[in-house]
Amino acid sequence: MKAAELVATRYRQIHLDFHTAPQIPDVGADFDADTFAETLVEARVNWITLFGKCHHGMSYYPTKAGVMHPSLKFDLLGEQIEACKRKGIATPVYISIRVDQHMGMTRPDLVARLEDGRLWGPNANQASWYQMCLGNKEYIDYVAAQTEEVLKNYDADGIFYDMCYYPPDPGCFCENCLARLGDARHDVVAHRRQTFEILREYTTRLSQLCYSLRPNATTFFNSRVTANVHRELDTLTHLEIESLTTGGWGYLFFPCWARVVRSYPRPLQGMTARFHKSWADFGGLKTIPQLQYEAASIVATGGVVNIGDQLHPRGTLDRGAYQVMGEVFKRVEAIEEYCLGAEPLTDIGVLLLPENEEALSGETDSRGLVKIDGSIEGTAAILAALKHQWNGETPDRDNLNRYKVVILPDRGVLDAGTKAQLSAYLAQGGKILFSHEATLSEGAFTVPNSPVKYVAPCPWVPSYMRLGDKLGAGQPDTEFVNYKPGSHVEPIEGAQTFGEVWQSYFNRAPGKFSSHNQTPADKPTGYPIGVLSAEGTMGYLYAAVFKGYREDAFYLYKEIVARMLESLLPEPLIKPIQNVPASMEIDVLRQAEQNRLVVHLVAFQPTRRTATNEYIEDTIPIPNVEFALRTGTAPKRVFLAPTGEEIPFRQERNYCTVTVPTVLTHQIVVFEE
Repeated sequence: MKAAELVATRYRQIHLDFHTAPQIPDVGADFDADTFAETLVEARVNWITLFGKCHHGMSYYPTKAGVMHPSLKFDLLGEQIEACKRKGIATPVYISIRVDQHMGMTRPDLVARLEDGRLWGPNANQASWYQMCLGNKEYIDYVAAQTEEVLKNYDADGIFYDMCYYPPDPGCFCENCLARLGDARHDVVAHRRQTFEILREYTTRLSQLCYSLRPNATTFFNSRVTANVHRELDTLTHLEIESLTTGGWGYLFFPCWARVVRSYPRPLQGMTARFHKSWADFGGLKTIPQLQYEAASIVATGGVVNIGDQLHPRGTLDRGAYQVMGEVFKRVEAIEEYCLGAEPLTDIGVLLLPENEEALSGETDSRGLVKIDGSIEGTAAILAALKHQWNGETPDRDNLNRYKVVILPDRGVLDAGTKAQLSAYLAQGGKILFSHEATLSEGAFTVPNSPVKYVAPCPWVPSYMRLGDKLGAGQPDTEFVNYKPGSHVEPIEGAQTFGEVWQSYFNRAPGKFSSHNQTPADKPTGYPIGVLSAEGTMGYLYAAVFKGYREDAFYLYKEIVARMLESLLPEPLIKPIQNVPASMEIDVLRQAEQNRLVVHLVAFQPTRRTATNEYIEDTIPIPNVEFALRTGTAPKRVFLAPTGEEIPFRQERNYCTVTVPTVLTHQIVVFEE
C-alpha cells in the first residue's frame, strides 16, 4: 500500500510517546507483547507510532548507531512491531532529531549555539533539553544511521521525525554554521536563508533515504506544517497537525490550520492527546465527550484522527486511558465509511499575504513568506461561527478560481503576480472582501478595482461606528466601539457606503484621559465603515475586524463581516436557520464515488469556570437543529449516519432544508445525490 493511501485509510491512530530518562531503572520490565497488542485491538487502534529514539537520545532496540537505553534488556521496538503486525496495525517509528539529550551532554560541539555564544540548552536551574545543530553533517549522519537500522531491520511503515523547528531567529551560531556563512556571518538575511537551506538539506536527505530503503514509507518531519508547507511537500507523504487543545494550542488552532493546508495534495492527520494538559501528563486523562469532540472536529475537516499517549517506562499501556480512547475510536470506526475519500467543499478562499515589502522580496525566505497571525485566526473564527466553508491559499498557488469569494484580511502586500491573479479572478466573476490595510502600499490600495481610495490611518484608537441599516441590521441603535486600528477611505464614484466612523473626544494618554477606559464617542468623521463597489463584486471594511474578533472577542466584528458577505455571497453552501449556535461547526464534504454530500455538525460545549484549561466534561443535547444545504437539485434521500435514520427534507430552488432532531457532540447528515 502506498504511503498516502495508508495514512488516509487509518482513522484510528495512536502516537505513543516514550521519552524515558536513562536514570529509569526498569524500562520494559512489565512489557507483554500479546497484552500490548490486545489492548490496542480492544481500543480499535489501527495505527501506532512507536519509538526508535527519544528526546533523551535513548534507543529502544539493539543499536550500533545509537545508544540503547541502559536498563532495557530486550528489543522492545522489535517486539512491539511484531505484535502489532500480527493484528494488522500499522507501525511507523519515531526518531527525535533536533532534541537529543545524550548527544548534547557527550558532544557539546554538535549543539546549536545562540547568538550570544551560549549552548542552546538547559542552564543549571532547568529541567530541559539540549538542541542539536542540524547543519552539522556528523549529527545528521548519526540520525541517518539510526533511520537505516530501523527500516532495514524492522517491518516499520515509515519514520516520524520530531522537533524539526528552526533555531531562534536568525539561525544557529555554532562554529560550523558561522564558517559556512563566511564573510556573511553578521548578515541577518544571509543567516535566515542559510537556516532554510539547512532545513531543506537534512529533510531531503533523510526522506530520500527512507524512500530508497522502503519506497512506500510514510515520512513526516514534525513542525514543518506551516503556511508555506508547499515548499517542502517533496519530503512529506502526509501532513500532521499537532494540536493538543489543552496543552497550549487551544481550540481554534486545529480548525484554522486544517483549512489552511488541507487543499494540498497530501492526506491530513489531526493529532490531539488523551492528556488533561500536555505531553507526558501521566495520570491526566480527558473525558470521553472531550475526546469525541476533538475527533469529530478532525474528521469534519477531512482528516484522520491521531491521539497522543505515553507508554509507562515499564512498557505497560494505561488500560483506563485505552478504555476512554476506545470509546472514541468506536464512534470513529462507525462513521469511517462516510469519511473515506471525502473532499471538503468550499465557497471562500482566504488569501494569506506576505506582511510587508521585505517578505515580498523573498529576503526572509528561511522563515516563510506568509504567516498565520491574529488576522488569519480571527478569519477562521468568524467563518466558523457563520458556517461558511473555506480554505486558506497562498499567492503562488494560483487557485483562486476555486472560490466564489476571496478574503484579504486586515494586512499584507501584493506582488505583480498576485495582482494579475486577482484581476483574472474578478474578470471571471469572482468577488473580493478586504479590510483595513490589506494590500496597502505606499499610501494606496493595490488590489485591482478597489472600491475605495486610501486617505490616512484613522487617528482615533478606539474609534466608534454608527452602523446604519445595512451593517446594523438587527443590532441596537448606538455608537459601537472599534477597539482596533482603522483606515479612513473615500469611496470610488458609484460605490455604496455603509455606516459612518465616529471619533472620540481624544485618545487616552497619560495626563489626558477620561474615566476608566476609552474616551466616549464625540462626533462623526464623514468616513465610511464599509464600502461595496457599484458592480457588487468588491467589499471593504475600514477596521481590522478579523484580528479584532480574535483578540477582543467582540461579536459585532463577526456581524459586520456577515452583512458584507450577504452581499458578496448570497447563496452560501450552508444557511443556518434555527438552533444553530455560533459555537457549532458545520462542515460540508463530498464523497464523489458514493454520489453523496456529507455534512458534519460538531457541537463545542466547553466548561470555562477554571483558571487555565477549557475542557469538556459533559454535553447537552441541542434539539431541532435546522439548516439548509446548497444542493442545486433535490437529493434522493437524507439520512443520519451511522444509524441510517431517514429524516424529512424540503427543496426550495437550490437549497435542501432539514431539521436534525438532536445534536449531542457530533452528528453526520448524508444527502444522497
